[in-house]
Amino acid sequence: MAIAVRRFAALSGIVLLLLGTLGFFTSHLFGLFHLDVTHSVVHLVFGVLGVLAASHNGYAYRYAQVLGIVFIVLAVLGFFIKDLFGLMAVGLSDNVLHFIIGAAGLYFGYVMVESQAPSRYSKTV
Repeated sequence: MAIAVRRFAALSGIVLLLLGTLGFFTSHLFGLFHLDVTHSVVHLVFGVLGVLAASHNGYAYRYAQVLGIVFIVLAVLGFFIKDLFGLMAVGLSDNVLHFIIGAAGLYFGYVMVESQAPSRYSKTV
């Protein structure tokens, strides 16, 4: 299962790098997602970290955990505070996407780790 987490880190890193780069050239993606400089910098930082974290299992797990927590917090704050304290403009579609990315990060960061842990009831041969 460690390869799945490393692939998640690499794939999410590449996608976030692309989104971060695209955010400097356009302010709306598909007419749904708001992109501004702060949003793009956050995407670029997590994109670089994801690509780097994909090189080692431990880093990939930690990246997925941090990505999941940060993006869930961004989604929850975005539902209640529309401009995130003046830092970046977010809409409903941004919040839903942040929630989905955060949930995937939490799944790969915490559930995949737990599924690898040996059970008390597993037999060693």
